[in-house]
Amino acid sequence: MAAGLSALQQSVPAGIPVVDVAGLYSSDPVAQKAAAARIGAACDDIGFFYAVNHNVPVEIIDRAVAMADTFFHLPEQERLKVKADSNNRGYRDVWDSVHRNGKTNARDSFDLGFPVTEDDPEVKAGTPLYAPNNWPELPGFREAIETYYGETYKLGMKILEGFALYLGQPVDFFTRHFTKPVADMVINHYLGNAGLHISDQASGPHTDHGIVTILWQDSLGGLEVMGKDGNWMQAAPLRGSFVINIGELMKRWTNGRFKATVHRVVHLRDMPRYSMPLFCNPNFRTIVDPRDLGVPESEVQYPPVQSGEFLLSRFKATRKLWGAEKRSMVSNDDKLIEAAAQ
Repeated sequence: MAAGLSALQQSVPAGIPVVDVAGLYSSDPVAQKAAAARIGAACDDIGFFYAVNHNVPVEIIDRAVAMADTFFHLPEQERLKVKADSNNRGYRDVWDSVHRNGKTNARDSFDLGFPVTEDDPEVKAGTPLYAPNNWPELPGFREAIETYYGETYKLGMKILEGFALYLGQPVDFFTRHFTKPVADMVINHYLGNAGLHISDQASGPHTDHGIVTILWQDSLGGLEVMGKDGNWMQAAPLRGSFVINIGELMKRWTNGRFKATVHRVVHLRDMPRYSMPLFCNPNFRTIVDPRDLGVPESEVQYPPVQSGEFLLSRFKATRKLWGAEKRSMVSNDDKLIEAAAQ
C-alpha cells in the first residue's frame, strides 16, 4: 500500500498529502490511530489532503454525477421551478454567484442540506440554516443525490473521529455534536470561461467557514490551494479520492493548530465541469471552545462561539458583498446600454 500511495502522491502537488483513510474503518485501534496520525499531520501542516480508500462506492458517485448532469441540462424554466429561496435549498442560477471583480463566477448550482421536514422542531421554531430540501420532479434525482449525500456524510463522520483520536480525545468528541447538523451540500456546475462578464476564476479566493469539507471533483479539475510560499498550486484531480479541507470553525476549535487554507477554483479549460462539496458543520447551538480540547486559558487565541451564529455571520457577510457587486454590475450594464443607444 505504501508503494501505491507513493505513486499517487507523485501525480498531485507535493504540498497536498495523499492519505489512506482505510484504518479509520478498522476495528484495530492501532490501525485507527495510524490513520488518524496521518490525517492530523496533514491538518497541522496545510489543512488539505486527498482521502483514498474511503469506502464511498464509485457507483454511487457516478450515479449522482449522472443525475446532476441530467438536471443541469433541463430547460431553464424547469430548473427555476425549484429556485432556491432564503433558506438556500434548491437551484441557484449563474447570476446568484458574483466574483469580487464584478464578474459572475460562471456557475450555477443545486443546494441541499441535512434532511428535515416541515414538522421538525427546528424548522417550526424558525431556527436559521434548517429547512426542508427542495427537490425537482426529475425521476431518480432525489434518490441518487440523497444516497451520495449519506455516503459522503458517513465519510465526514469518520474523518471527525480521526481528528478526535489525533487530538487525544474520545472518538465521539466531535461527532456527538452532529445529531442534527448544519451539513449542506452543493452540486456546482461550472460553465467554462466564455461569455460576457465571465471571470477567469470559477470561485474566488476564500477559506471555508465551517468544520470540514468533503469535496468530489471531476477529471477536469480547477481547484487551487495557496501554498506556504503564497503561490497557488493545482489540486489536480486524483481518481478515486476526495479532497478534504479544514474550515475556519475547526481552526478556531483547535486554537489555530489545524490550518484553514485559502483556495480558489479557476477555469483551466473552456469546458463545463462539476464538483460536489459537502460542508460538515455541527448542530446549530454547538459551542466551539478551544478550552474543551485542553487549551490553557492563557493560550486561548479564539473566544468561544456558537457554531450556527458564527456561520450565519460569515454567510451574511458574503451575501452582502455579492449583493453590492451584483448591483454594481447591473448599473454598469445599464450605462453601457445607454451609451450604445446614443
